[in-house]
Amino acid sequence: MATVIGVSNTELAGEQLEQFIEVIGKAVTTSLGLPDHLKSVSLHQLPKAYATKRSYEEITFFVYTAPKPVEAKRALVKNIQAAADEFFSGSSYTTIVIVKEHADENVGVGGVLRLDKQA
Repeated sequence: MATVIGVSNTELAGEQLEQFIEVIGKAVTTSLGLPDHLKSVSLHQLPKAYATKRSYEEITFFVYTAPKPVEAKRALVKNIQAAADEFFSGSSYTTIVIVKEHADENVGVGGVLRLDKQA
């Protein structure tokens, strides 16, 4: 499973927002070797006035997942940037990816600690 929370000052809406979330989700699951249904992606958009003024756009992604090999994390940051580049073709977007790995003893799903689900 990968939970992805994106924070940006983009102004996506409707079908365009849905497509972007899908593109990022695909980049994440492909990079981490996960089935497509094992993702949760959300994008939180803040008004441009709430962010540092830059000559480029920036999106920060927090990716929460079980421990992965460094090769998968390299692929993750590369593929998220490539997905944003393709989606926003013609615009300059920089992605920041923060990977937060967790053991099953540190995650609860549906009221049950993941560690206990495996027992």
